[in-house]
Amino acid sequence: MRFSLGCATVLALTLVTSAASASMCPVLIKQGRDAAATMNQNDANVKNALAKLDRAAALHKEGKHVDSMREANEALGMLGLKK
Repeated sequence: MRFSLGCATVLALTLVTSAASASMCPVLIKQGRDAAATMNQNDANVKNALAKLDRAAALHKEGKHVDSMREANEALGMLGLKK
């Protein structure tokens, strides 16, 4: 009984965490794109950050939300924004 209750709890927490991650990806990507739009588009950091944001969007579509958030946060760092 204890084991099944523990498994159910872990499963529930995993599902909630995944849903939260999934909803954060687009927010981070939009934040990065909005910031990049106000910067010099020819700057190497901006170009690299936009490439990372494109990769983050692709990962989000694939359901790889943790990887997507990591890429988006790296892009935000390249743009000088807080993570």
